Parts: sequence; C-alpha cells; structure tokens
Amino acid sequence: MPLFEELRCHWLDCNIFVEAKNGPYAFDIAPGFWNWLEGLSLNGTVRSSIHVYTELQNGSDQLSRWTRTLKKSSGLFVTPSRSVQKRCGEIAAFVQKHYGAPQAASFLAGADPWIVAHALDDGGIVVTQETRVPSTSRQVKIPNVCDEFRVEHLGAYDAFRKLGLRLG
Repeated sequence: MPLFEELRCHWLDCNIFVEAKNGPYAFDIAPGFWNWLEGLSLNGTVRSSIHVYTELQNGSDQLSRWTRTLKKSSGLFVTPSRSVQKRCGEIAAFVQKHYGAPQAASFLAGADPWIVAHALDDGGIVVTQETRVPSTSRQVKIPNVCDEFRVEHLGAYDAFRKLGLRLG
C-alpha cells in the first residue's frame, strides 16, 4: 500500500448539493461546508457535470445563486469531453438494454449518466445519496450503474470523511 494514496476526483451527484442545503449543511447553519466544497473544487478534488449545474438552476434559492458564482470561478461544473460523451453512450446502451423504456428514459434525461460517465472516464469516484437496489428492481440507480461499469461510489458522509471535512 503506497504511503500516499493518489487523490482521485470525486464526482458529485445533484442530490449531494440539494440534500446538504436542505439538511445539515444549510447555508445559514454551516457556511463552512460550502467554503470547504468550494476549496476542493478549486484544486480539482471535487467536480460535477454541467448537467448537474443545469438541474440546480431550476431553483431560485441560495443554492442556485451559489452554483452560478462557482460556475464562473471554480471549474466545479465540467462540460463533457468527447471521451466522456462516448462513455455516456455506453452507459445509455446498457441502461436501455437492461431496464424498461420509461425507467431508462427517465434516468438518461437527467444528469445521472453524466456523473457516472465522467468518473468512468477519469477513474474518479461517484458521490451520491442514492442507494443500490436489487437487480430485480425496475428502478435505475446510480450505484447499480456504477457497479456494472466498475466505478467506485460513495455516500455523502463517507466521501466527506475521506476528503477531510471538519466543521468546528
């Protein structure tokens, strides 16, 4: 085991931002969380898809304002490269083959496949609050897709601990 593990990019699902804002890390309760996240985005430790940014802009709250500011200054929200687009195509083909048309269409219409595609492309880690469902489920969930493509995934709190979040 190496002395220092290479720090891989952590790709944040939309629900990481929304649940943090609505839960324990609300802007008025834990502004340090948002400063910490911004710092990690500046050094490339955390990223998200531009498609997550688009989903977050549907609101008119403090989170949508914060993401607009970060989009311009931090590199947090990434536009997919050609190789990421290719990976997303592979994910789409898998989802369409293994799930019903309505469930596949719903999954593929959002940012979820892009988060997995970015992590797949750069050897990163997906961070999501979604949980794996049984293989018999009709639902398409990020952890199941990650498992299929051998992409590591973590829940929010495991990722926050791994990344050294300390609010004091």
